Amino acid sequence: MSFEFTPDEQARVEIAEFLGVHLDPIGYVDLSTIIVLGTMYAVEFIALCYQLYNRDYPPLKAKNVPVMFSLYFGGVAWFCGDVFTSGLVHLRHNSVLQSCRFTAVCLRVCAGAFYVSSGFALRCYSLYHVFYKGKAYRGKTALLTFGLPILTIVIFGVISLLVPETMTLRYEEIMDLCYFNKGYVCIVLSVIWIIWAYTAYMSWKMRKIPFCFNEKIEITTSYVILFIVVIMNTVCILVIPVYAASLGWRTALLYTNHVGASVGYWIIMFECTYNCIFHREDYLQYWINILKEDHMEREYEYSSHLNNNTTLVGMSTFSELPYKTNSHYQTSHRHDTASSNVGTTDSLRDGGSQISISL
Repeated sequence: MSFEFTPDEQARVEIAEFLGVHLDPIGYVDLSTIIVLGTMYAVEFIALCYQLYNRDYPPLKAKNVPVMFSLYFGGVAWFCGDVFTSGLVHLRHNSVLQSCRFTAVCLRVCAGAFYVSSGFALRCYSLYHVFYKGKAYRGKTALLTFGLPILTIVIFGVISLLVPETMTLRYEEIMDLCYFNKGYVCIVLSVIWIIWAYTAYMSWKMRKIPFCFNEKIEITTSYVILFIVVIMNTVCILVIPVYAASLGWRTALLYTNHVGASVGYWIIMFECTYNCIFHREDYLQYWINILKEDHMEREYEYSSHLNNNTTLVGMSTFSELPYKTNSHYQTSHRHDTASSNVGTTDSLRDGGSQISISL
């Protein structure tokens, strides 16, 4: 796969110009984009492996690391789909890549954009279910709200693969690009806009809820990231003629999509991961104290037994137990109750705890 300006690439540029399309050749800027974003995902994979290894650490376990792992692979699929269908690599020498419906529908749209954006929306709903309705997010509720979007995405993908190529997208051999059907693009973008609108609605419903942790920051971040991503994709695909032919637009689109997804991931996972590494015991103590002091028993179905064995029946999927910054918990006045909960912390640390996070 060459990124040099070869005679074949020069001929492709000249043919595009003859057809009235300004085509920026595939080059080292495209290669650097792939390397930078690929490295970003590699670093996240290492972090996820660490999180999986420490998944029994209560603050991490409450994040439901396996689900976050699945969202990570959704981001990777989205990245691969973007690379193959946005003009960053040549398709003509690979029959699989020339199957634009596979790379676009299966990777970019369904496993990527739909699944990742749905993940952010479902997380907002889980917080709404816990803090607005005052109910634990688990059991049939979690199964239904998590399974229904997945089923919808699968049905959408199957239909997209069964209809004629002219109704979705096709490979154009002369330009060596994937061309989208405008009607199909409008349907895809409409779905993503609906997901964004739902996230905005959930954020508005929870605007006056006095969160005791940093959920409001995470909700607002998800809302803003989705908005930027949807705007950028709408402009590139519907407004810019053949955005994949423009080096600036295809580069901007990839960075917007995947840096945005990465920021959303780290907003959720950074605090508990950082403290698991550097302040493991102190943060665990703080985490337990906050749940008890802020009377979260009803929301999280928390109860302490006389023998200091603690049961936390948590929320699943996207309803993580929240957190504050390291600087806050080091200076918080809530440490004045630490001594009364040492036994609880020890029982959690030593395996005397039961944390049930189930769908």
